[in-house]
Amino acid sequence: MNNWMKALSLHYGYMKEQYPDRELMLIFDIDGCINDMQYQLFRALRTFDQLQGTHYFYRLKPDEIKIHEDLLSSFLTEYQFLPEQKEAFLSWYTRYRKSSRVQLRPMKGVIETICWFQMQSRTAIGLKNICSRDMRQKTIRALKQFGKDYQLELPKELFYFPKHSSPAESAVESLVYFQKLGYHVICFADSETQSLDAIANEKDTRDILLLHADTVYRSNDTPITAAVEKGSSYELRELVHEKDLPAYIDLVWHGINDRKNMQQFLASPIQWGEVDVHVVQEDGSVLLQHDSPLKDETAVTDQVDLPLDELLAEFQKHSKGIKIDFKDKSIVLRKTIKLLKKQGFDDDHIWLNGNIDVLKEEGFKLLLAAFPNAIRQTAVDFVSPLVFSLPDQAKNILLQLKSWGINRFSISWELEKCAALLQQLKKWGFEVNVYNAPDLEQFLKVMILSPRSITSDFNFPEWNYYGRGSGKDGIQSDYVEQQVKVK
Repeated sequence: MNNWMKALSLHYGYMKEQYPDRELMLIFDIDGCINDMQYQLFRALRTFDQLQGTHYFYRLKPDEIKIHEDLLSSFLTEYQFLPEQKEAFLSWYTRYRKSSRVQLRPMKGVIETICWFQMQSRTAIGLKNICSRDMRQKTIRALKQFGKDYQLELPKELFYFPKHSSPAESAVESLVYFQKLGYHVICFADSETQSLDAIANEKDTRDILLLHADTVYRSNDTPITAAVEKGSSYELRELVHEKDLPAYIDLVWHGINDRKNMQQFLASPIQWGEVDVHVVQEDGSVLLQHDSPLKDETAVTDQVDLPLDELLAEFQKHSKGIKIDFKDKSIVLRKTIKLLKKQGFDDDHIWLNGNIDVLKEEGFKLLLAAFPNAIRQTAVDFVSPLVFSLPDQAKNILLQLKSWGINRFSISWELEKCAALLQQLKKWGFEVNVYNAPDLEQFLKVMILSPRSITSDFNFPEWNYYGRGSGKDGIQSDYVEQQVKVK
């Protein structure tokens, strides 16, 4: 198998079936599999250049660094360092990595991967690392910072710093430590092939999937054991299946403004479908369209693909929940309320959304009176800067909006601090929806954060979902079935 995350997914599923009552564990080496050592070394080399006024590494890219920091001396030979220059650099690097100036970051997707396993029952992550005693606390603090926005749980006993410094001996030592804690180890991830060979040669390790992180390592040897999956990127879409999505997160198919998108949605198990509404004719016909209607009434009528009343009837027939995004207030509010009542929707299947500058206080209170037990939502991206600068003021604004009848707040995944904002709103006791996750990988990263709901176009070909989008700015995704000639 070429994809190590897919191999891990299959192995984990099998182990859960085989040992439903055991405490399972996956062991990750920190500097080889979590901390992005390529980036750390890259930043160190570039920092040295800046401090010395040199240009040795100005063309260097992070992914070109494959050697472990313990072997930097041989790496510098490629740059024609004189012996005294090399010695000066290595001395500087020793001081640098112990200082607060060192720049650390996690490998892309690894924190979300760890969090996903922590969300599973009877599953734990063991962390090991070969480092000096004075680097241990720095390593732990760095990992906690990495996982802060995801509320990553890192119990002290699940960190282990081996006494042995050699990859092979430290790997076995770590395995024994976690086994003594009572865990059934099912995966061992490391960048050192010697570590993986050592685990493979231990007794009773047939249940352990060996993962080789192709990042930085002391040796470039090929593992002796053939049962090793190799990779360098963590992709949730290869790890998480649709059946694994938690039931406590409401999922919303966004932008069902045409028949093709509606048919895709109705054929799916997704419970909620969102439409955008406008009033387009004198008789009160409601247009399902994201953008504002055209001024030319004839042109608008030609664009009407799916009337709201027809869509509501289809939703009722399929027992789907309806989420309505009001793009206009005028008389569309009252017309929509009448249609919902006419079609017999109960509050549990109604979700009403609109920007505060569109619906205003009176609009939300009208919706509250009509459907007191429905979800009433508005976007609060604008409050993000205040949350991190004037939190009391931000909370008061949200409480004011709540007094209008709003019981769920929506934030965009595109916000720079979306994850941190989500966690803060949850701490304040607000229900949060996240929207604008553009693809399956980003959708799953949002899922790891456990919002109350996620709104997405569901344009996920990997799961055979082909959502078209709302038609914003006239843009929709479309798919053409490929005809294959049978010989």
